[in-house]
Amino acid sequence: MSRDSILKTIRQNKPEFTPLQKYLEVTDPKSGRELLEIFEKSLNQVGAQFIELSLNEEIDTYLSIHFPEAHQIGKNGFWDQYGADCSKEKLDQIDTIILEGQLGVAENGAIWLDESDFPNRLVPFIAQTFIVRLDSGKILSNMMEAYCRLNLENTGFGVFISGPSKTADIEQSLVYGAHGPKSLLVVIY
Repeated sequence: MSRDSILKTIRQNKPEFTPLQKYLEVTDPKSGRELLEIFEKSLNQVGAQFIELSLNEEIDTYLSIHFPEAHQIGKNGFWDQYGADCSKEKLDQIDTIILEGQLGVAENGAIWLDESDFPNRLVPFIAQTFIVRLDSGKILSNMMEAYCRLNLENTGFGVFISGPSKTADIEQSLVYGAHGPKSLLVVIY
């Protein structure tokens, strides 16, 4: 078979192109309320849950009622118990974790965390339920703005997290929690 006949056969059998999923676009700075609404839509789009509470007492009450088993950084000696030298077996016992996010990105629902936020690099990925507390004043428009705000000089590890972990195999079957948390809840205050 000649080169031209192979190329002709390929051209005749091209699959139909389908448009990519439309993502939210944030092109100019918005007010705090608008950023919060875009952030919430982005989180919903990636499979995360979102709740807005106003006071720290209200947050603590909500979390203690709905997630009484949760481990919270800074409480009950968590930092010492689950340090960098902690075994994977002990880390595997963490079912629900509550962390404080440093900043959020409205355009994609991403939240920045670095190693100053947790004692062991596996913590954000090993829990089944991941809860992030985030100050609404720390939500930025887009990734460009977020990268401009990051201070990477004092950290060796950081990550943007957007939604629970998910994967889709070749059959397009979407699975949550395949390689990380099954659910992500963002608590905005």
